[in-house]
Amino acid sequence: MKLVYSEDHRGHAGAMEMRYDEMIPMSECPERMDAIMGGLKAAGFTDIVAPDVYGLDVVHQIHDPAFVSFLQHCYPLWEEEFGPGRFATAYTFGMRGMDQVPNASVHSMLSCYTFDVCAPFVAGTWTAINAAKDIALTGVDLMKAGEQAVFSVCRPAGHHASQDLAGGYCYLNNAAIAAQAHLNAGAKRVALLDIDYHHGNGTQRIFYDRADVFFASLHCRPQDEYPFLMGYDTETGTGAGKGFNLNLPMPRGTDYTEWARALQVALDRILAYAPEVLVVSLGVDTFEGDPVGGFTLQTADYIDVGKRLAATGLPTHFVMEGGYAMESLGTNVANVITGYCEGTAEQSTVTVQE
Repeated sequence: MKLVYSEDHRGHAGAMEMRYDEMIPMSECPERMDAIMGGLKAAGFTDIVAPDVYGLDVVHQIHDPAFVSFLQHCYPLWEEEFGPGRFATAYTFGMRGMDQVPNASVHSMLSCYTFDVCAPFVAGTWTAINAAKDIALTGVDLMKAGEQAVFSVCRPAGHHASQDLAGGYCYLNNAAIAAQAHLNAGAKRVALLDIDYHHGNGTQRIFYDRADVFFASLHCRPQDEYPFLMGYDTETGTGAGKGFNLNLPMPRGTDYTEWARALQVALDRILAYAPEVLVVSLGVDTFEGDPVGGFTLQTADYIDVGKRLAATGLPTHFVMEGGYAMESLGTNVANVITGYCEGTAEQSTVTVQE
């Protein structure tokens, strides 16, 4: 499988995050990519493709152009006010009932366009964001050229980012941008499956009133876990999108047996939808040892996850999301891809024998 990857993420580093009652170094760090790429290499995946450079046309189909402009200019504006070497984050957040139209102040923009304290900006943040978008779009073009499956190894992640809000380590929604690009490339229907531990609230919001993208999310229930306010099973879409949004929330402590049942429910719904492409928001913070997770999946389980995805027979575009257990991260990610490739090979053998 081709891996689309760029080193341009490395400058997005050095910020802190608020984790409940303490300020700590960001869990979302460049070393995550070292672990992932190292794990993939050890598993034999070495076909690395550098991303092509794209403009913002597809991005503007998903995100508010004013929001995108904010992402580009936030840190330069912050640096102009405070000088270099400090990271930018919001001091206040816009609330329902408040006028959330930003003024020229970077503080106003941060208040309007971020929803938590886990979307900091440093000098290299926009470069990383822009590269991640290019990585996702390059994956689309590779599949358009004939690849059955591609892995866009994006950093930063994207599934918490909505049309006009960044948060949860996410700025542009790479998977949503990929889904839109697949539609632009000729697909009539795209399924987007989010298997990260946290609900893909941004992706849900983007496609909630649309029928051309079916969104399914397996995640910890909002009573127990971030983002706390979305991800209930009663959220099924609205307008034209009614019935095309599936949430499968589970309690903390969920093991692979129960999680796999939910995965199969999602895959059955996806197959019934009959998409031409499956985009997978790949998070492995479902792992038992993940510092920001609460499920109990084991390293070996991720091979079965990959095989189940392969069993759909759908062209599959993997887009990297979360996963923070550094010692196991690379192996867990590689196991998903290994399982997928093994499952695809097994299907091919069965087809030839028949």
